[in-house]
Amino acid sequence: MDTSAYANKNIVNGMIIIAVSALLLGMSFGYYLTHTILEKTVLTEMKNEGYVLTTDATATAEDIAIGKTAYSNGELLNGTTVVFDTSGATATSNVILQGKTAYVNGELVVGTLPQISGRTITPTGKPVSFTGGGYLSSDLIVKGDSNLMSMNIKKGVMIFNIVGSYIGK
Repeated sequence: MDTSAYANKNIVNGMIIIAVSALLLGMSFGYYLTHTILEKTVLTEMKNEGYVLTTDATATAEDIAIGKTAYSNGELLNGTTVVFDTSGATATSNVILQGKTAYVNGELVVGTLPQISGRTITPTGKPVSFTGGGYLSSDLIVKGDSNLMSMNIKKGVMIFNIVGSYIGK
């Protein structure tokens, strides 16, 4: 094979490689350019029509009220959370038992009403009192006495709303 034939063959092969490379690069660049322009145009048009991309959304079904739906990451979610309207609630912390919680007007309220254990009160000659302002959690018992009867109290004397009738010796 002579030198000129070999050189012509290499030139032709090189030109073919350059042509194919340019064609491939041109197609890739053409595809990229067309794709980029179309994507921006289509996305802009979709947004103008009210469509929203949800690929970056992080909501779960638990974040959505029951009976409501939303799209998150391209998936339709049905809400599972039960939502209560507490806007009409009127409780305040002092009428909610201490340590218990409630929602009032959408806000969590922690109770401060103290719990009072039941007691037994034995009548004496002086008033017996205990601090109120709490929730009586068990029975309050006022002791009685079987001897507290009218006939055992001096006539004309009143003890615990019992008027005496005893006319002693």
